[in-house]
Amino acid sequence: MKKTAVLLLVLITAGFMRTFVQADSPDPDPDFYFTRLAYTENGSLGWGRFVPKSFRCPEFGGGNFFPRQGVGWSMDSPGADCKFMGGIHRLTGLHVYPNPNMIKITDPELFKFPYAYIVEPGGMDLTDQEAARLREYLLRGGFIHADDFWGLGEKANFEYQMKKVLPERRMEVLPLSHEVFHTFFDINEIIQVPGERAGCYGGPTWEVPDDREPRIYGISDDAGRLMVVVTYNSDLGDAWEYMDEKCYPEKYSGQSYRLGMNFIIYAMTH
Repeated sequence: MKKTAVLLLVLITAGFMRTFVQADSPDPDPDFYFTRLAYTENGSLGWGRFVPKSFRCPEFGGGNFFPRQGVGWSMDSPGADCKFMGGIHRLTGLHVYPNPNMIKITDPELFKFPYAYIVEPGGMDLTDQEAARLREYLLRGGFIHADDFWGLGEKANFEYQMKKVLPERRMEVLPLSHEVFHTFFDINEIIQVPGERAGCYGGPTWEVPDDREPRIYGISDDAGRLMVVVTYNSDLGDAWEYMDEKCYPEKYSGQSYRLGMNFIIYAMTH
């Protein structure tokens, strides 16, 4: 899997989240695709929705119309995907694909993309074919970011699904000294990134009371390369989607963008 070199062109300032502007049109030969994986839930692709091929993110010159948002593997899309890609383009200089890139795990095109995003994997139920393909992808250099699942039940299900993929591996809490927290931004604390409702309207930032602490887990290969990063008890996707809403606190959107960009740069350089 060919990894594209990362060109960092822009000086980042502490207040960048409040100065977000429309991204320029990207290069026709993108450096990066924000790839979202469609996975099996309860024997099917569930209620997830693929964005129409004709859709173009407003951040890259498209209209303001957004297709109806799905749930499950397509939660927060296309808003989160578009906002995050716009931020990546402006803040790192990467030329990004201007639309959400949604593919099934079993799609052979998966191997073209060094980074893939999985959302709400608490409901994931991988088929044998999906598990085998995901294993091959990871062992050949791929990287997965799993986000937005809460509580011990959803965590246990995700661990069970990963055992189908990498039975010889286990999730471990990543120390803040890990390289992934320092590839671009220095992340020196883990804070809970809540969904839009708690972020904008108050209330607890956790969603399931049996485990309220945010943690970031990882699964690594024999050489120590991080293959899977897990933002457990946090919702980075909502923070990407609502980053320019006045009601959503900057401390959450800022953390979500910093973490997300670190993950992407790590994936593209390892």
